[in-house]
Amino acid sequence: MTDVYIIGASGHGKVVQAALRTMGMPVGGFFDDDPGLLGGSVCGIPVLGPVRDFGLLERPRGVIAIGKATIRQRTAQSFPQAEWLRVVHASSWVDISVDVGDGSIVCAGGVVQPDSVLGRHCIINTGATIDHDCRVGDYAHVCPGAHLGGNVHVGTGSWIGIGSQVIQGVAIGANVTVGAGSTVLRDVPDNAVVVGSPARIVRYDRC
Repeated sequence: MTDVYIIGASGHGKVVQAALRTMGMPVGGFFDDDPGLLGGSVCGIPVLGPVRDFGLLERPRGVIAIGKATIRQRTAQSFPQAEWLRVVHASSWVDISVDVGDGSIVCAGGVVQPDSVLGRHCIINTGATIDHDCRVGDYAHVCPGAHLGGNVHVGTGSWIGIGSQVIQGVAIGANVTVGAGSTVLRDVPDNAVVVGSPARIVRYDRC
């Protein structure tokens, strides 16, 4: 089996290598731009070089373990020749009807229910749940312990914070930030930052 490589050797990289291990997929190494990590190892796996060196592999095959959507998107677009893997931890549950996009990750304890769609390079983090008929856009991140009710739409690049909840039928726009522990009861426009229970808009971020 061809080795898999992980871009990003920080905390989320550790989580991703653990998921790959449960899938029986060998990790050949990490790539990371942090000079303090280069030449060392993470979880016993070598950090081989800066991110640009991923493109020097004869067969660049891997996953991007970077939480921030804009960096994840820029990195994916930098390597159009790469094969981006779908990573699903063995302890998660993803219904057979779910469409999982290239490069997306479902971490330990994650649940994705029937007829949901995950875009490219999404992160469904530890213990997060996605109920039926949801649509999670490219590069979105549903953080640990967050929960989406049925038929929720999450736009490209949005961040659903730790322990937050989104009730059924809500549409969350692109590049939205939902603060940790928030409860979202109504639609949220693009670029909004919402916090609280019920969640309220506190500002808009520029793209």
